[in-house]
Amino acid sequence: MFSLKKKGNKAKVFNPKKMLLTEDSSFSVQESFKTLRTNVTFSLPGQKNRCIGVVSANRGEGKSTVSVNLAISLAQIDKKVVIVDCDMRIPTVAAKLGMENRPGLSDFLADEDGNSQLPVISNEEFGIDVIPAGTIPPDPTKLIESPQMKDLIQALKVVYDYVIVDFPPVTVVSDAAILSTVIDGYLIVALHDSTGTSQMDETIRQLNFAKANVLGFVYNSKPASRKAYKKNSKYYYYEYR
Repeated sequence: MFSLKKKGNKAKVFNPKKMLLTEDSSFSVQESFKTLRTNVTFSLPGQKNRCIGVVSANRGEGKSTVSVNLAISLAQIDKKVVIVDCDMRIPTVAAKLGMENRPGLSDFLADEDGNSQLPVISNEEFGIDVIPAGTIPPDPTKLIESPQMKDLIQALKVVYDYVIVDFPPVTVVSDAAILSTVIDGYLIVALHDSTGTSQMDETIRQLNFAKANVLGFVYNSKPASRKAYKKNSKYYYYEYR
C-alpha cells in the first residue's frame, strides 16, 4: 500500500532552451506532438487508463524531452497525466521541468518498511504530475524488478488517464523490458543521423523478446524539408524536429 503525497509547484522560470511544448512552440513542433498524441490514443483502443513507456537505443537521443512533451500534449486536451522518471541512473525529467529530483521514485521503492509516501509533484504550469527519479540508488534494476514497482504502475493507472514512463536506453540496461507486463505500449525515440540500424535492431529485439507492445517510433531532429509523418504496415513513425 502507498499514499500519494503531492507537493506544490516548484517549477522555476521557464527556459525556452529546454524545448518544452508551449503555445509559443513552432507550428511544426505543435503539430508533431498532436499527431503523436492522436496516434498513441488510437493505438490503444478501448483502454481508458494507459501506461506508455518511452525508450531509446542510446543516451542523448531526446527520449526524455519526448516523454515530457507527450505528457504536456495529453494534458492540453484535459487528460489527467503523470510522468514517472524511471531513469534512476541519469535522471533528467525533473531538471527539464525546473523541479527538484529528490525525494522520488527510488526513495519510495528502497523503503523496505513501506512507510514512505510517494512524492507526486504537481506542475501547474503544464498541468501534469511528476514522480522524479529520486536519489540515485546503487542498483536501480533491483528496484525496477521489485513487486512494489509493478504494483505502483497498476495503482497509477487507476488514478490517471495516462502514465508516461521515461526509461533508460534499452541497449544500455534492461529496465524497460522488465516492466513489459504492465506497460501498455512503448515508443522508441531515434535521433536523426545518430541512431544506427544495428542499435535500433537490438532495441526492437530486446523489446520483442520481452513480448512488449511497440506502438511506433519518434524520429527526432529530422530536417524540416522532408515529410513529417508516415506509416508502414506495422508501426507508426512520428518525426519531431
